[in-house]
Amino acid sequence: MKKNKTIAYVLGTKAQFIKTKFVLKNFIENGYEILIIDTGQHREITSKELQKFGQELNYYNLASNQANVSSIPGMIYWFFKIALISKVKIENNNLEYCIIHGDTVSTLIGLIFAKRNNLKTFHIEAGHRSKNWLKPFPEEIIRSVVTKYSNIIAIDDEKLIKNLSSNTKQKIISLKRNTIYDTLIDNIKDVKILKNNDLTVTIHRTENIYNKKKLKSFVDLLVLISKSNNFENIKWYCHDITMKKLVKHKYDQILYKFDIKLKDLIPHDKFVEVLINSKAVITDGGSIAEECFIMNQNTVIWRDIVENKEYLNDNVILSNYEQSAVINFFENLSITYPEVTKNYSPSKDLVTQFLAIDS
Repeated sequence: MKKNKTIAYVLGTKAQFIKTKFVLKNFIENGYEILIIDTGQHREITSKELQKFGQELNYYNLASNQANVSSIPGMIYWFFKIALISKVKIENNNLEYCIIHGDTVSTLIGLIFAKRNNLKTFHIEAGHRSKNWLKPFPEEIIRSVVTKYSNIIAIDDEKLIKNLSSNTKQKIISLKRNTIYDTLIDNIKDVKILKNNDLTVTIHRTENIYNKKKLKSFVDLLVLISKSNNFENIKWYCHDITMKKLVKHKYDQILYKFDIKLKDLIPHDKFVEVLINSKAVITDGGSIAEECFIMNQNTVIWRDIVENKEYLNDNVILSNYEQSAVINFFENLSITYPEVTKNYSPSKDLVTQFLAIDS
């Protein structure tokens, strides 16, 4: 067991922490200390998740904002302030590695932070590619850049190796599934499944929220669904950025007229309970789509391209922004139930492989 070693973990979005919290717990169980480097991207949400984590963590606040970063101008200012202006140096002789995850702006900040502090970069959830630099933007570019300049990369499936450079010199950790599996299993193990007739919605991606035409098209879709009487309730769980845009364009009034409920975000464990007991889900989030795939839930992904096509099947479909395809999908729904068994821990596998590399 490793002793007196510290690993930095760059904390960005809520989804990133949810996907990696069991990775952190496994590192702690193997004698490592975790230093949280908080970018503040989802400050209000991730602070609550940290409080529930249940493990001792060291903490460094990289940003001064107290609220979530919830606008494009705000994100540009926040990025330049903490990534390019603030030259943070961490003094810790036991610190050698920095964990960064996924493809968010915080992921790129994490790479810059690691290089500035001469740390080896460990990129989790590498390898996914849409093969289109502008879809999703900037995620496709960020994931590619971060993977290229990392020392160790972890992929969810050995088939993703084909998306990596043929002359890559990084150490590769190959897992059988995404690390979100551990968190999801932990959250649903005690959930009482009482299926309802609800449609659960969560749309927040930049290309869907900041494009007025796309946002209006989605609002119109929900109105059409409400008229179909396939669902008793339609509940849209909104990020603050989504709510601001709906109010700005007065789409919230249209939704209210058709009894489509706008809800605040809730803790992840509670939201998983909502997902598993819904009749169907519409989302544009990759993490939620993957969770719904694992739970065997009827799901529409409101996008025209995804980096991970492995979770597309009869129950999880890609809409391509076609309203008619969504309506037809919902016309033929059956009640689904999760078929989940804990026979593998990707987080434990990841740490075991890392220890072999770091030995």
